[in-house]
Amino acid sequence: MTLVYLTIGWLAGIALAHRLWQAGLITCDRPSPVIWGAAGAAILGLALALQRERRARLSFFILLFGLLGGLRYQSHPLWPCFTSADLAYYNGDEDARVWAVIEGLVVDDPEVRDRYTRLRVRAERVTIEGRSRAVDGLVLVHADRFGHYAYGDRVRVSGILGTPPHYDDFDYRAYLARRGVYSLIRRARVQVLERGGGSPFWRALYTVRRHAQERIARLLPSPEAPLLTGILLGVESGIPRALYEAFNATSTSHIIVISGFNITIIAGIFMAGASRAFGRRWATPLALTGITLYVLLVGADAAVTRAGIMGALGVIALHLGRQSTAIVSLAFSALVMTALNPLTLWDIGFQLSAMATLGLILFVPPLQRLLDKALANIVDFERVRHFAGLINEGLIVTLAAQITTTPLVVYYFGRLSLISLLTNFLILPVQPYIMTWGGLAVLLDLVPGLHLLAQIVAYLPWLCLAYTVRVVEAMARLPFAWMDIGHVPVSVLLTYYLALGGGLIMQDKGIDWRTWIRRVTRHLPSKALAGGLFIAVILVWVGAVQSPDGLLHVFFLDVGQGDAILIQTPGGHQVLVDGGPSPTQLAWRVGEHMPFWDRDLSVVVLTHPDGDHMNGLIPLLDRYRVDWVIDSPVSERAPEAQPWLTALSRVRARREIARRGLRLHLGDGVWLDVLHPPMELLANTDADDNNNSTVIRVGYGRICFLLTGDAERAAEQSLLTSGQPLRCPVLKVSHHGSAGATSAEFLAAVRPQIAVIQVGADNRFGHPAPEVLERLKPARIYRTDEDGTVEVITDGEHLWVRTER
Repeated sequence: MTLVYLTIGWLAGIALAHRLWQAGLITCDRPSPVIWGAAGAAILGLALALQRERRARLSFFILLFGLLGGLRYQSHPLWPCFTSADLAYYNGDEDARVWAVIEGLVVDDPEVRDRYTRLRVRAERVTIEGRSRAVDGLVLVHADRFGHYAYGDRVRVSGILGTPPHYDDFDYRAYLARRGVYSLIRRARVQVLERGGGSPFWRALYTVRRHAQERIARLLPSPEAPLLTGILLGVESGIPRALYEAFNATSTSHIIVISGFNITIIAGIFMAGASRAFGRRWATPLALTGITLYVLLVGADAAVTRAGIMGALGVIALHLGRQSTAIVSLAFSALVMTALNPLTLWDIGFQLSAMATLGLILFVPPLQRLLDKALANIVDFERVRHFAGLINEGLIVTLAAQITTTPLVVYYFGRLSLISLLTNFLILPVQPYIMTWGGLAVLLDLVPGLHLLAQIVAYLPWLCLAYTVRVVEAMARLPFAWMDIGHVPVSVLLTYYLALGGGLIMQDKGIDWRTWIRRVTRHLPSKALAGGLFIAVILVWVGAVQSPDGLLHVFFLDVGQGDAILIQTPGGHQVLVDGGPSPTQLAWRVGEHMPFWDRDLSVVVLTHPDGDHMNGLIPLLDRYRVDWVIDSPVSERAPEAQPWLTALSRVRARREIARRGLRLHLGDGVWLDVLHPPMELLANTDADDNNNSTVIRVGYGRICFLLTGDAERAAEQSLLTSGQPLRCPVLKVSHHGSAGATSAEFLAAVRPQIAVIQVGADNRFGHPAPEVLERLKPARIYRTDEDGTVEVITDGEHLWVRTER
């Protein structure tokens, strides 16, 4: 336990130095190294002089470690003292903006978000007002979402150089500072000067991660694919925001974070494989290598590094034939991580991970004993042990972790989940299968010729992921799912932990980790067969539910301020009209309504190349096999459509340019007719791109759907004079309900019974316009900002409507 006490002194020294730095008592050059050295020598001398007094000697060594922790913080504070050699020295602010041109190297794997790509660039030279100088420092760059960037690219970045902001509810500046980033350029112009730089090792590692992400996207639909990517690879950017909020509301977001369980699986695979292939002598070094590579592969953030260090210590202890004491391993990992970067102490992920681990160490054994004792009064001993084993992971482990983490969650996020225990109890048992079988499916798909086998294997983790998502979403919708606590003073947090620590009597020094997976019983063959049959039955049942039902389904997807419409024919063919502004939202919504095994889209239609219709489609072309693409004639002349055209060039889909008269038979008696634009595009209108939107009519029996893109009054007039049949019972209201469209004359020709407006909540455009809503009466109006996704179903004679909300 000596190491535990020394680590506590070290961490206390770092925390105290931070407070003194804020008070101005510690600066970059005060106290001087001489004073630090003298104080350390004095404390060390006193400790050595008291060799026979063990407690006094230990106290002085704790004090010495506290002094060393303070010195380490002084060398790496939250806000360094920048000089003219540092890039952050030239940061501007709101009052004095600085336009800068920076040349440097991309030093991390680019992170693709919905609206931009995040690049971490190590600056080498900055030019401001024509003056160039050599600098050093990291800058976070928001580059074009569809630009092609990679680790090792040498780039020239132009934009407004500033300090990251401090928001009311989140200190983004401190968050980036803990990662060594002190400068930010948003809406940057990025020019790639040279490719292939950087370390070959990191380049290879990032390539493996990128290929693994692509394989996951190919094997699974969304949102299961981005969720598995987060669990396996630590990449969470693809998880839809609404789904992530559901995980937060139920306090289950920890399953997305790389944890000790992942590390245990990796270590076990490497040790077992190496023992068989090379003998036990090589098992330990290969397992340590595997843990290190995995930690680096998934990003090596604070929580992952903590789990990796503790996993490595467990492997070493096993090799030496010694028992690994979990609390000592936790202390050692905290010491190492804060020695490398003292700011890790304020990393929320590190704090939650460390406190959850501490909760498992301290509280799982006594809670398990209490459960055994309570149940012993009800059933016999053997049944107690079996039942306790069943609920240990789902309930006891969750409760133990929440004893130590709940105060932190309430302190940082201001809310308390009331259904966390129940939700964790329901979803935790399936998480091991997600990690093991999901990882196996990805590895198989990386081998040429094994895609079919990988797809079959992927059905099991998909089933577990889909179950997890449905449970979390259902629990998050409960009215009592969480309670808004508001701001909690730090004094309350400290009082809780002091009271908790004061109530603990730690006499047993050999508390070990409780395994996350119960050991396989002696009846493995029969249980495996039964489990396999059960999974097969569930998959068949889900497949039957998601199979075509002989009806035409049209989903007006809730993708925010944009259009995306998924059409499913009675025979199961899918047509996607537009993709909205967000690739993440589109992948999630399409994945919700397509069968989990189906990766084909018969037709994709782009009505016009505005971002709120086009951006979501671009990555989708790589996720699904597309047979036909009906493209807007405006795409060829629109600069913003270049990423779309580049994506089209990579796929084998047949491309047709939308023109009046184009007709596709979708099977099962469903027809798609292009009504607009005409052969000669409209020109000199108020909005040429909108007025040349592709307008299509989907017909089935006596029912039709008129989908109008962003067509405005000039397009409507062209349609009215074209003589084409416009009357349809279902109208997709043009341009999100803008006042410049949906004229009274056009509505008189269409005579809709149902009008659907695809619009974002609280959008800055004021859509839909009040006068449009008035003109649409007496049609029944549905809005995606209020109703969520709107599903219209027809048998060719009748109409039914379902809404998400």
